[in-house]
Amino acid sequence: MQQLHGLSKLALLNTAGYAKCVIPLHKSSSICAPNNTGKSSVINALQFPLINDLRLTEWDGHDLEETRKFYFASDQSYILLEADLPHGKVVIGVAGLGKVAGFAHQYFCYNGALNLEDFTDNKRIVKYTRLFKHLQDKGYQPLELKAQELNALLIGGATPFDGDINLRMIPLNNVSDAPTYKEIFRRMLNLHKLGAGDVKRFMLRVFERHMSNAHVDFYEVWQRAFDKVNRARRELNALETMQEPIAALENMLEHQSALKGKLGAYGPKIDVALGEYAEYFEAQNDELNEQLSAIESQKHEFEQKQRLYVQQSRDIERKMTELNAWFSDFDALHHEFELANSDTLHSGLKALKGEYETLSHSLKSAEGQSLHTLDFRIKETQKQIKSLKLQLKNLEYNLFTRMREDLSLKEVEEISRILNPDLLSFATTSGGEISIDDEHAFGDFLSLLSEAIRGGELVLPGATIKLKKLPVVQMQSGADKAQLTEQLQSLEHSLTDLKAQRDVAADVAGKQAERDALYEQLMAQEAALKRYEQYQVMQRSQQAQLALMETLNAEQEEVDGYLSEVQQSAAGIADSRAIVNSKIEALARQKARLEQVKSERIDHTLDVVGGKVTPYLIDINFDFDSLADTIHTFNKDCQELRNFDINIRNTYLHIYNAGITKFDNESDELSKYQKLISAYHNIDNEREAVNRQARVALTEVAATIKGLRQDLDRLTAEMRLFNDGISEQQISNLQGFKIDVLPRQMLVQSIDTILATSDLYEQGDSLDLLSEQHINESQVNEAKDQLIKLASEKAGLTLSDLFDIRFQVINRAGETEYFDKIDSAGSNGTRITIKLLCGMLFIRHLLSDKEKSLYRVPLYIDEAADIDPQNQHAIIETALSFGFVPIFASVKPQISCDYIVPIRTLGGGKQNWVDERDWIKVEQDQAS
Repeated sequence: MQQLHGLSKLALLNTAGYAKCVIPLHKSSSICAPNNTGKSSVINALQFPLINDLRLTEWDGHDLEETRKFYFASDQSYILLEADLPHGKVVIGVAGLGKVAGFAHQYFCYNGALNLEDFTDNKRIVKYTRLFKHLQDKGYQPLELKAQELNALLIGGATPFDGDINLRMIPLNNVSDAPTYKEIFRRMLNLHKLGAGDVKRFMLRVFERHMSNAHVDFYEVWQRAFDKVNRARRELNALETMQEPIAALENMLEHQSALKGKLGAYGPKIDVALGEYAEYFEAQNDELNEQLSAIESQKHEFEQKQRLYVQQSRDIERKMTELNAWFSDFDALHHEFELANSDTLHSGLKALKGEYETLSHSLKSAEGQSLHTLDFRIKETQKQIKSLKLQLKNLEYNLFTRMREDLSLKEVEEISRILNPDLLSFATTSGGEISIDDEHAFGDFLSLLSEAIRGGELVLPGATIKLKKLPVVQMQSGADKAQLTEQLQSLEHSLTDLKAQRDVAADVAGKQAERDALYEQLMAQEAALKRYEQYQVMQRSQQAQLALMETLNAEQEEVDGYLSEVQQSAAGIADSRAIVNSKIEALARQKARLEQVKSERIDHTLDVVGGKVTPYLIDINFDFDSLADTIHTFNKDCQELRNFDINIRNTYLHIYNAGITKFDNESDELSKYQKLISAYHNIDNEREAVNRQARVALTEVAATIKGLRQDLDRLTAEMRLFNDGISEQQISNLQGFKIDVLPRQMLVQSIDTILATSDLYEQGDSLDLLSEQHINESQVNEAKDQLIKLASEKAGLTLSDLFDIRFQVINRAGETEYFDKIDSAGSNGTRITIKLLCGMLFIRHLLSDKEKSLYRVPLYIDEAADIDPQNQHAIIETALSFGFVPIFASVKPQISCDYIVPIRTLGGGKQNWVDERDWIKVEQDQAS
């Protein structure tokens, strides 16, 4: 049996939850352990040394940061591979750099067998920083590698280390296939994720060297090829719809040519006529101005006389107006004062003035005083008046006088402190307020009372009252009667004022209004008195004014007669003047109109000689009266010519905007219009030119997509050879297996329609002939729309869009089954077999034909217990025959493998452990 080379061992040290793990890679093995123990972590570790581009790796949903931390938590973590190669054994290692380095890792290798004791020192794992010195001490020559260098060494690429070590164990046909190999290898480590889409992608990657790898944005290709055609077709459609505007444009150009000839003939003759009219105007204007000067002289003389009489008439009218105003004023005064006299007016004025002053005084006195204060003052004044009246009444015989008969004045004053002041004024006469029945008894009482009041104190039984703060009553004697009377009158006057003030204070606003009304009456009375005095003066001059009125009436009549005579004479002069002026004005209007139409001339801005001009053969004559009208008509013709220019341009712009633009680059306007009109008259030729362009464009499109169609044919041929190669090998428990390429009919037919149409065009056929060949324009458009739709959905067409794949399986019973999806295939063993076959066959296709049978590649099958033992044996045999070594993972050991590798746990389940001593070799002849 031929010796196989390749990987022989995988070892983990202090990584991925393992203290130590060694598994065989040269024979089929069954890694067994409870779920979530780390079976997948061991196999996934192969991605670091064998794929080494972490962008292509996959870690069961974990990101790279978590993965690096999981595998390389310290600088004593190692993933190690031993390979048995034709020149001897080599070791490939991946070392962790620890937390300080961000859980990064470093690749290294050396010649020699893998011995895990080489990575320990006194039973402690050697840190990577000391590893090279440690290995060198043991006689190895380790090399530190970059990921790119390791990759190149594995596939046989050139590196700086070619003379030091040889790691080539992946003999690819072409080193550029390395990314494809790695991606397929990664999927074989995770077969449960391998689907039909992956198989199709791998198929394209494996055979891409035989394909053009075209990526066609069909919409862009079609638009680019047919852009000029579409423009030409739009212009043709526009030419067909714009026939009426083009005919109108042609007609306008003819009229423009005739109008240019007419204006070119009229312009110079109008210039001559305008020069002759200037001389005519000067002569006529001078003659009329001389006539007007003579008339103006006569008019001036009569105007002076008229102004004199008018001024005299105005003076008389002004005097009469003043006199009429005087009589009007006199009549009004006479009506007002006919029955009045001076004494009555003066007495009324005096009474109003007194009433006004009294009310004003009351308002001023009441200012700032409240009703309560005024009421108090009124009451106090009334009490004083009452007391004075009582004193005055009983001035000779009152209690005070009687008490003075028995007591001194001082004693009476002391007693008066405790008496009502008015009590002393009560009369003691017969019928008075006081009746004294016993003079002696009353005298004795007064003596006792006087004795009780001494030194300003009233001493009573059990009490003493101080009286000094009470006033002494001052009584008047009979000699003071005049004084009392005067005081009484003063108090009564004050009482009257206080009551008036109280009335005012009770209604201040009303009294102010009353005062203001009195003031208005007072002013009116004073004004009436003045008018009365004026009336007396006017009475004395009445007769003189009547005489003056008669005189003015006579003078007015005389002046009106003179003015009438002057106005009659001036009327004839005015008529003559009006006639001459009307002639001058008519001449000026004629000149003004000529100046106006002359200023409106635009013929100097027009080109009346360039381009096409039709000669004007009619004679031209002018007269001065109709010269302005002639020039006006000329100006209208000029404007019409200008409008022709505008209308021609606008009509062309309308045609241009409708889509006819190909003539716009001509050197001059006339050439542009003539070519447009020529195209209008030769529209059939234009149609034929568009059809020729369409045929050329379709040929260009066909040339672009032809590569895609050829790629599909090449892929179909390659897969036919590929399937033929499969049938040469033993295929597990199946009688046969094929991968069919199924073209997507609608898409491929659309491409074929365009290619077939293009071939006919190249043979000289037209669209009319195509209808006879059962391919018409509508079919081409339908194919085009279908391709544009698909290309737009996928952002461009590739070979992958042209086909689907199908798996053809012939089971052990000889029955043929077809599957579009791998996971829809029958049993788990069949599904695993299909996935393994696809992966192994694609990898074998990438390997060198001479060397692909010399190297073994590990592949991983998870949940292997779900596959029955017969299928397991078939899978192992097929894999080994294709150069692959299967590694099963399951909870229970699978005895169909060469080795059983159980995973043990240490430290209460904190770490896993697998030693070479734990391997169990299965004797297949006994197992069967």
